[in-house]
Amino acid sequence: MPVDHRGASDAAIAAFAAVGIVAKTAKNRSGDHATPDLTVEVNGVPLDLDVKVAATVTPDSLAKQLPRWSVTQPQATSAHLLVADRILSDARQMLREQGWGWLDLRGHLHLSGPGVLVDTAVPAAPQARRPVDLFVGKVALEVACALLLTPERPAVVRQLARDLNRSPSSVSAVMSSLREAQLVDSRGLPVAPELFWETASAWRPASTTIARVALLRDPTIAAALRTSWDDLETGTGWALTDTMAAAAYGAPAGVRAGYPPDFYVPDTTTAHRAETLLGRPTSDDARGATIRIAPVPQVCTLRRPGPPDEPLWPLAHPLFVALDLAEDRGRGREILEGWNPPQGVTRVW
Repeated sequence: MPVDHRGASDAAIAAFAAVGIVAKTAKNRSGDHATPDLTVEVNGVPLDLDVKVAATVTPDSLAKQLPRWSVTQPQATSAHLLVADRILSDARQMLREQGWGWLDLRGHLHLSGPGVLVDTAVPAAPQARRPVDLFVGKVALEVACALLLTPERPAVVRQLARDLNRSPSSVSAVMSSLREAQLVDSRGLPVAPELFWETASAWRPASTTIARVALLRDPTIAAALRTSWDDLETGTGWALTDTMAAAAYGAPAGVRAGYPPDFYVPDTTTAHRAETLLGRPTSDDARGATIRIAPVPQVCTLRRPGPPDEPLWPLAHPLFVALDLAEDRGRGREILEGWNPPQGVTRVW
């Protein structure tokens, strides 16, 4: 459970004390919103803090809450401080851009104001002792994706372990961590969109580029690269992703003629073989396609029929396309905001 307002203030006082800053509860605090919650002094500069409290903070939840929280604008000697059990990395960037401070109870304090800058690790609050990185190792990412692929189906550890070809003990450990982080509920269902955005923050596929994309239509080349263009049901192969795939799914994404496609491939060996057979471009303008190595096996096993204009190229599942779009904080996020996936796929972003 998230801390209450009093607990948040106490946690902030402890965090400031850990870095040698004295923070005190404001005097005459009586429910008056104009009265600060805390006062601190950093390098001789006094600052009044208006404290807000949340559980897990995502870009979506923050966009909805900030207008309400920001009704009272900070003065020259005041600042906003958001205290939360968990603040996703993209939400932190949004807070920076809005001039907000935050305390992530897992162990990070950020505060900026006139003549003030604090950005440092602090001891985790007792009620928030969780792994700093939930996605250490591939199993956690595989489990998170499996949950997001079937968000209406309660997760059963042994079934998940069979589906992912992982040990029940490793899957159980991941599920426990996700529950503690309030990203999976008591029924084993993913908490959306929070789990999606947490997964997106850990979605960092390695990539390379190739020059002669037209050679992928050659059956001999396609076989050598294990594209499995024609075996969607049982095959593991290449999948079209990112903007071209989003447009094929009906997302509000414009794609110009000749736009270099983005493909997922199953592994590093396939990517290296593609570089050898299809060549490396001499410049970005000469890029024929980008090849990404699938972070989880589901990317290259759960493929869908290709777009009408390029039926040869199977599409990655909408979840993985959405995770790729989430990496682009500009246009990609705009596309996600306006995209409702096709029938049979639940929107989790």
